[in-house]
Amino acid sequence: MYWLRNKDTGRYRKGYPLSGIARFFSLCLVLLLTMCTPPSKKGQGMFAVDSLLHAQANQLTRMHATLDKQVVLGGSTEEISTVPNDTVTWLRELEIFTVMESINKPVNREQYKIEESKDKRSNLRIRSISTAADLPVPYVNLYYYEKPSKIRKIEAAYSETNGLYRTSRLLSMEFDNVNGLPVMTSYSISGGQKMFMDDTVRYDIKGRVTIGN
Repeated sequence: MYWLRNKDTGRYRKGYPLSGIARFFSLCLVLLLTMCTPPSKKGQGMFAVDSLLHAQANQLTRMHATLDKQVVLGGSTEEISTVPNDTVTWLRELEIFTVMESINKPVNREQYKIEESKDKRSNLRIRSISTAADLPVPYVNLYYYEKPSKIRKIEAAYSETNGLYRTSRLLSMEFDNVNGLPVMTSYSISGGQKMFMDDTVRYDIKGRVTIGN
């Protein structure tokens, strides 16, 4: 998970160490890994989430990209800068976005509709994948230039309720054209999680990518 510290990467820490944040996101990782199932390999999905994340991990590794993260949990803030040194480490950083793969599950796929429109605030087009059904991912919006392969932004929402917790979050990834390829330049995750018999914990995570030399 992107907010966990990876011992095999070089980094420096700014701000105040927050043991509460570390415990909270460690628990989130355990819950995510136990509740999520691997993406289906059968059939053609509406949006190749897994392929996108692997492509970004490969590109960012080759570019020796630096990731600066800010985690806000309640009134506390933690800032971390790291240089993930391989594809596996980058995939851990992007793990949270795999929840979007839910739209490609055969049992869910027929519940979604796809609409195309022009973004009124830019020269981009929007491919909206949405559903009115009670599914974990109500929508994924893809902003692209000229054609979907030239992606510039992804917005999505996710929610889940079970016997252990209730969680909801908004996800966003932004991309830029680097040598003809879309490369992630920033991301954000904001939301809340309520554990059984406990208060809701609000959090906001922002990541900014800097391409190395």
